[in-house]
Amino acid sequence: MEDLITLDESGRMVPTDREALAQMVATLLDGPLDQPALLRRAGVGLLVLGRSDEAITTLTQALALADRKLAIAVHINLGDAHRYSGDLEAAEPQYQVAFQLAEAHAPDMLYFCFQHLGKQRLDQGRTKEARALLEEALQQRRAEGDPTLIAATRTALRLVDQAEGAARTADGLFEISD
Repeated sequence: MEDLITLDESGRMVPTDREALAQMVATLLDGPLDQPALLRRAGVGLLVLGRSDEAITTLTQALALADRKLAIAVHINLGDAHRYSGDLEAAEPQYQVAFQLAEAHAPDMLYFCFQHLGKQRLDQGRTKEARALLEEALQQRRAEGDPTLIAATRTALRLVDQAEGAARTADGLFEISD
C-alpha cells in the first residue's frame, strides 16, 4: 500500500492512485476483520481517501484487537484521522496515549510519536513546541538512517519555518497598522 500513498506539500498523506487505493481498501475490508494489522492498513487507506469517519471506525476496531506495539501505530493513525478532519481536540489524546505506550513499551517507536505530535502542534499554531518535537524526531530518525522518514521530518520542519515566517509577517503588518 505504501506505493499508493505519498506526502503532499503540507506533509499530509494523499493517494498516488485514488482508484487503486480504494480497490485495495475494499479488498482489505472484504477479508477477515479479526486481524488488527489488516484493519489498520484499511483504516489508513480510508484516512488517505478522505473517509475520516470510516477510518476512525476501522482504526477503533483495529485498536480493540491490537497488541501494545501495534496499538501505538493505531493511536497515531487515529490522531491523524481526527487531525485531518479538523478535530484537533479529539486528535490530541490519541497522540498522547501513543507517546505513553511508546515510552513504556516500545522506545524504538518514539520518533513516530514525536513526528505526529509535532505536526499536531503545528496545526494548533504552537510552532515552538512543534519545532522541538520535530527536531527530536529528526535526531532519532537520523540515528535510524531511513531517508524517507528523515525527508518527512525535514518537510514538517519547513512547514514550521513557513508558519513562523507568516506569523512574523502578520505581526509586522499589525504593528504598521497601529
